[in-house]
Amino acid sequence: MPYVNIYKLKNDGSQEIMAVFRLKKNEAVCESSNEVFVENLKRDGIIDYSSSENKRLFFSDGRKFLEQLKFNFRSAYLSSSGIIDI
Repeated sequence: MPYVNIYKLKNDGSQEIMAVFRLKKNEAVCESSNEVFVENLKRDGIIDYSSSENKRLFFSDGRKFLEQLKFNFRSAYLSSSGIIDI
């Protein structure tokens, strides 16, 4: 099942997994204890940088949503893995 990890920078400089997005039945689902983070993503989506129109992607966009997480979360504070297929 494909998944993507979102990492948060801790005060000591290490990273911890803040959220895990998995693909289930062609829809992204999120496992996270940070409810505000998840609700904001559900409401606002993420930008589709592969599109020249910069449209928004939502959980219902499934794999495309997972693919674009790494382009939306690439700061020192929050970063994303690519899609991990197991």
